[in-house]
Amino acid sequence: MKSQLNIPNIKTTILLFLFTLSLASPVFSQVKKENKLLIGRLELSEKQYKSAIENFNSVIKNGPPNYEPYYYRGIAKLELGDVVGAEIDFTEAIKLKPLNVDNYIVRASSRNQLLNYKGAFEDFESAIALEPNNSTIYLNRSISHINLQDYNSAIKDCETALRYHSKKELVYLIRGMSELGLKNYYKAINDFNIIIKSNPRKSETYVRRASAYYQLTHYDSALTDISRALHLDDKSSYAYFQRAMIYNKTDKQENALIDLNKVLEITPNSTSTYYNRALIYSDKENYKKALADYDKVILLNPKNILAYYNRALIQQRLKKTKLARKDVEKVIEIYPDFVDAYKLRASLKQQIGDYIGAKQDQQTAEIINSTKLDITDSLKRYEELNIAKVTSFSGNQDNKNVTQISNNEIALVSPYYISLLASTKHKRIIDSWNKKNNSYSAYFLLNADNNEISEELKKEKLKTLNEKILSDYRNGELYLKRAIVNSSLDYYDKAIMDFNKSLHLDTDNYMAYFGKANMLYQIINKVEESSYTLAMVIKDYDKCVELNPNFTYAYFNRAYLKFQNEDYIGAIEDYSKAIKQSPSFAEAHLNRALILLILENNEQACKDLSKAGELGIIKGYSLIGKYCNK
Repeated sequence: MKSQLNIPNIKTTILLFLFTLSLASPVFSQVKKENKLLIGRLELSEKQYKSAIENFNSVIKNGPPNYEPYYYRGIAKLELGDVVGAEIDFTEAIKLKPLNVDNYIVRASSRNQLLNYKGAFEDFESAIALEPNNSTIYLNRSISHINLQDYNSAIKDCETALRYHSKKELVYLIRGMSELGLKNYYKAINDFNIIIKSNPRKSETYVRRASAYYQLTHYDSALTDISRALHLDDKSSYAYFQRAMIYNKTDKQENALIDLNKVLEITPNSTSTYYNRALIYSDKENYKKALADYDKVILLNPKNILAYYNRALIQQRLKKTKLARKDVEKVIEIYPDFVDAYKLRASLKQQIGDYIGAKQDQQTAEIINSTKLDITDSLKRYEELNIAKVTSFSGNQDNKNVTQISNNEIALVSPYYISLLASTKHKRIIDSWNKKNNSYSAYFLLNADNNEISEELKKEKLKTLNEKILSDYRNGELYLKRAIVNSSLDYYDKAIMDFNKSLHLDTDNYMAYFGKANMLYQIINKVEESSYTLAMVIKDYDKCVELNPNFTYAYFNRAYLKFQNEDYIGAIEDYSKAIKQSPSFAEAHLNRALILLILENNEQACKDLSKAGELGIIKGYSLIGKYCNK
């Protein structure tokens, strides 16, 4: 069961022109500070959303009733990802000025993102009643239609927008994507040609045209377009993915795998990429890798029936009947009308001698098939939408858990760092074996939740280490310790020199890489415009675990950084490694649970929350009450 090329989800776009203000403008250079509304709008145009909101708050609190601060505050909230708050503000704006078309358009936009399509369409109708010739309304409504895969209605709205003189490129994009959805590939190509003619430097348009050529089996034309796209943007994961599909179709599976791996380097949470790579591995009978990729698909999208079904097929082939049965029953639980699932379960039942059960499943499959022959067009449409949901490879952008976690309402436990001093009651101590010196060194493990150690104590420790190094200047461990103290005092240049000296004298000391990674992460968080990146920090943690694969805290810290890079799969894998090394590592269970909540994998998340609570993190139980007992 090979997946079709995914038509990319077009995020709802607000097509309202926020005015742009220049700091050099003679009018606004004289704006008085007390004019909070104008200052807020200026900050909004400069993408200073949080300070803009503060000014709009002041206007709402102190000024007379006015729709504008609600409207602009809603725009700022949308930009910050607070869609719920934005929808509330737009509703207030409508109450204060119900004849303003823009208010309805932006509220419809926020309702789209909240999947409240009924409310969005009501807003579009209200806007059309006020200004039936406004092309922006139809263009925005076409986006709602394409999100619902109602391509005919999307095309109709695009053509209405064109009739009312819309000249926006987005009209042709949405119409072209809708034609792709309807398999009208030549019409789609015509729309993409229009975009390319007016804007030949846009990589994505070539990739979209390539997808139409792909469906027409014009592979040479598709590859030419992909080459153009990658020339314009060599980091386009969309282009690499489409080229991988072309290579796979033309029996160049090794090339396809190279491109899919490239996609995952750029977008590590791409479920469609893991899925298609699994299909290729399965074709090559590399079932171990195929199963690992299906596991990742399910981790990222726990309601994708295709991943469960294909994993069940492999388990059946490997004669792991119980695991196959578990997967196929999950498919039936998610989507009870999936005929092939009943047929597969019938086959599995036959293998264990349950012939009566197998016959029942075969009959169920036949009944579902016969029922589908008589369904009405509206029911067929409803069926198609249901299938689209359970075979979707899109991310969890609409997950409400994400907002709470990203707003630090639920915070991951921060990375641990090593120290020579500790002032808290809850000290963690690790003993590091130094091969070169044949000796142990004890280090404290602290994180952001631990108390600060006085600067006086740090400087006393630094003085002691300086004296020791004078008499033993070939001891790499001493430079490591001094680097740790220098880092804690924010003497970063000196710390870097000491870490480098330590590693020069003792190249196999994994703690030096761990300490250096901790310091680089500290610099990134404290120093403005740091030249260091999370990738550099991760590289040092990589070296640390290479030298000591059993060092739990390196996996824990690396997982946190991968989470910050939105590499959720990598983060979960590292937390899992930390837990494997130390099953009682409560914080690792908690952090893994929170990422699983982001992925809407509540079933697995709740197991981790329970374990975290059992191991002493009381927060685990409060989260269970919020996310698990429903």
